[in-house]
Amino acid sequence: MENSEKKVEEKKDKLKRWLKEPGNLILVLILIGAFAIRLYYLLHAGNQTLWWDEAEYMSTAKHWAFSVPYDINQQRPPLFQLLSSLLLILGFHELFLKFLLVALPSTAIIYLTYLLGKELFDKKTGLFAAAASVTMWSYLFWSARFQPDFLSLSFQLLSLFFFWKLFKNPDKKYATLAGVFAALGFYFKISALLVPLSVFVFAFFKDGFSFIKNKLYWRSFLAFIITLIPFMLWQYFIFGNPIAFASSYGLEGGSAERPFGWMALSFFYQLPKLLFFILFLIGSISALWKLSLTWDILKKEKIKRLNPDIFSLVVLAAVSVFYIFYIQGVIEDRWVFLIMPFVFFFSAKGLFNIFSSIKLDVKGVKAFIILVVFALFFYFQIQHSSSLIENKIQSYAPVKESALWIKSHSDSSDKVVSASYTQMTSYSERRTYAFTWYKNEEEFTKFLKKEKPRYLMFSVWEASNHPQWAFQFGQQEGITIVSIPYLNSSIYINQQGQADLSNFKTSIEREGIKFTMVYPELETQLSGLAFVYETNYNE
Repeated sequence: MENSEKKVEEKKDKLKRWLKEPGNLILVLILIGAFAIRLYYLLHAGNQTLWWDEAEYMSTAKHWAFSVPYDINQQRPPLFQLLSSLLLILGFHELFLKFLLVALPSTAIIYLTYLLGKELFDKKTGLFAAAASVTMWSYLFWSARFQPDFLSLSFQLLSLFFFWKLFKNPDKKYATLAGVFAALGFYFKISALLVPLSVFVFAFFKDGFSFIKNKLYWRSFLAFIITLIPFMLWQYFIFGNPIAFASSYGLEGGSAERPFGWMALSFFYQLPKLLFFILFLIGSISALWKLSLTWDILKKEKIKRLNPDIFSLVVLAAVSVFYIFYIQGVIEDRWVFLIMPFVFFFSAKGLFNIFSSIKLDVKGVKAFIILVVFALFFYFQIQHSSSLIENKIQSYAPVKESALWIKSHSDSSDKVVSASYTQMTSYSERRTYAFTWYKNEEEFTKFLKKEKPRYLMFSVWEASNHPQWAFQFGQQEGITIVSIPYLNSSIYINQQGQADLSNFKTSIEREGIKFTMVYPELETQLSGLAFVYETNYNE
């Protein structure tokens, strides 16, 4: 008993000494604040309707957990869905899944950003970047949504952390951990390949072609490949190709006419906003200027190439090039999360460079300026994230409500047709077909007679996912037109929100099939503009 009490006291003393070290108490407060903010938004918005990608992850999880019929998407790595399915089997619900698999990893990246910044630069840079990450609007927005981005980013940051330790202090342990964590990031998001890509570019810059002879690099590569073997086997046995995911991405997965993804560069401004973007420009341009002045030395002395500024710039360049020239097209903010720690590192350097230039020697002035800078940053970030989250809470709600209605009014063997393919599967837990799978009315009618789905759901929320013969939504001369050509039905809504239902068919028969609208009640729920028709087959 005495020994155990002594150990407890020793641990308390150790904790007290650690908290007294410069910056550690600030780090604890940063992490507590980050967790509290994320928990608040999760409780406020965690029950919002899943969007397409979120519902795809949930549909796969329910497919594995409860045998819900669903065709697994080959471009989605499986670990997020697998963890989700295990939690569903254990009886946990969607909100807890978001807490454990999204909100907690979103908090973890704050600490990992600190670790990486401290390892690359110094403790104050790590603290600055961690504090900035607490309220970055995109982090907060996606912390309440069912996505694997934060789990993947956590492993990506861990991998970069150990790669940098490997560069500074060659060690087998660092080499192995760096490779394993890089692969684990890949198990959640394919974009985690940006880590080995960035490291390869930096290693080549640092060591030239001699990097091929470095056994530790090969050890990392081997650890990466071995860790990925289960993923490749899964892809092979399920989809017939160990790299089946590649056909859905980038140049292999889209039209040759797709425009370059220049919008990826806009996130260097959109995510940190104006104040920190200016600090980022000051820090990054200053780093580039210093590197240009020492370029001759860098060419002659390899040891000088082990520079955290260069490493950071390589990561930023690799992410940008990947999305501009390979992925192309429309780029989402969460896809480029990997840039944010490095943007904040340079923002810190920018502010510290300003301090060095104007030589503020009055005690407390620097701390006051930092507090003011962060107060402004926090205000605009929280304002933007709160507004965005609030505005999106009700999005797709009619899709969820109609799917839940179908679930409560059908058997598990019943089938549904909906443009909201993933959401309908996730919420109704019924076999779902998409309108876009059929070229025209004739082909769709043949499908109906063969498979006999019980319900059809049309919705403005996925208007572009309906073929023109099935559903149309648009405006003409100030009038909103909602049309279901397949059922010869339409609604006209004027600018005052008044609906003309004279051409809207709640019941219609064609080619031996009777379609009857069963949800919603038009008089009370027209604003949802999601319509469920039940089918009755006379043949």
